[in-house]
Amino acid sequence: MAGRLVSGDAARLLRLQGPVEGYPLEPSNEELAAEAGLPVEAIVRYDMNTLGDGPLPAVREAWRAWDPAEAVEYGDLGYRRLRRAIGEHAGVEPSRVVPGAGADELIRLITAAVVGPGDAVVVPTPTFPMFAVEASLAGASVVTVPRAHPARRQPPDDIRAAAERASARLVWLCSPNNPTGDGMPLDEVARVADGLDAIVVVDQVYLEFAVAAGHDDLDALTLADRFDNVLVLRSLAKSHGLAGARVGFLVVPAALAARFDALRLPLSVGLPTEELALAALADPTAGERRAAIMRERDRLAAALSGLGCEVLDGAGNFVTFRPPDASSLADGLLKRGLVLRAYRGGPMDGWLRATARGADENARLIAALEDLLGR
Repeated sequence: MAGRLVSGDAARLLRLQGPVEGYPLEPSNEELAAEAGLPVEAIVRYDMNTLGDGPLPAVREAWRAWDPAEAVEYGDLGYRRLRRAIGEHAGVEPSRVVPGAGADELIRLITAAVVGPGDAVVVPTPTFPMFAVEASLAGASVVTVPRAHPARRQPPDDIRAAAERASARLVWLCSPNNPTGDGMPLDEVARVADGLDAIVVVDQVYLEFAVAAGHDDLDALTLADRFDNVLVLRSLAKSHGLAGARVGFLVVPAALAARFDALRLPLSVGLPTEELALAALADPTAGERRAAIMRERDRLAAALSGLGCEVLDGAGNFVTFRPPDASSLADGLLKRGLVLRAYRGGPMDGWLRATARGADENARLIAALEDLLGR
């Protein structure tokens, strides 16, 4: 028997009935290869900010050693081993660590825990789009604090004032920031958070790269020890090469540890991912890999500057730059299988972003840039 329709518009049964704008999807390798008229093996992604030169040795070995028979069993709902390893890596008590399926899940967890319909979320822009996406999905309003220029970070007093005017419950800060790459000094973070009646989250998924490049003054975990409204978001996706495995972590103040432990999903990090994360965190070569990537980042930035591009200073594993004609350059690179992140419209219009990958891949990109930019 056919079922009866409950509504001419099933969306009316949902809490948010209006249009919903999700995270902008990136084309697949297969789609890019078809557009470029190349075999899929020729595509190199410089647009995803992943770790160059492939998996860390310990991750490769852990994948080989993992027993698929474990797939039929559940893992540890408390993530005891993973929390201990992350706590040692970050220098915090394991009880303050909240693992998740990448930083994205934790952004949703934070947003759902803090705001709802009618609340306000402050997002300095340009930055990672998921902050605004999740706020909108929660029914909250997004209060943006835009930059006057991609190279000029918003004054912290402007961010705080926006939060106070809107009575915002949640403020997002990204340091190092994606897509501009600059870090936010801790005194500026403190000026936003100190005494503010809101949760302030510092997204630091690129922090390990900044540390590898000598930036030892950006780690916001010191502020999470001082302020009970500061949360720090981190990830193993970029820093440890686990983008496909999906594992991130949130560090919360001790006063909020029990609450967030109760709010998190119990098993969003699967057993295979947990094993890879434990191996990555124990890999003694991880720090040198990141240092090598940051040297490659400087090499790529210097090449772009020498080719007449405006290049932003950055502490992440990518270079953001403005060439004379971003659209034509991105198209020309795609025809060679080299994919950069292009920004069309908004404050980053005319800018491109390129991940610093391994030395050979960066040499290939630099050679193509020299050819296309007329050197």
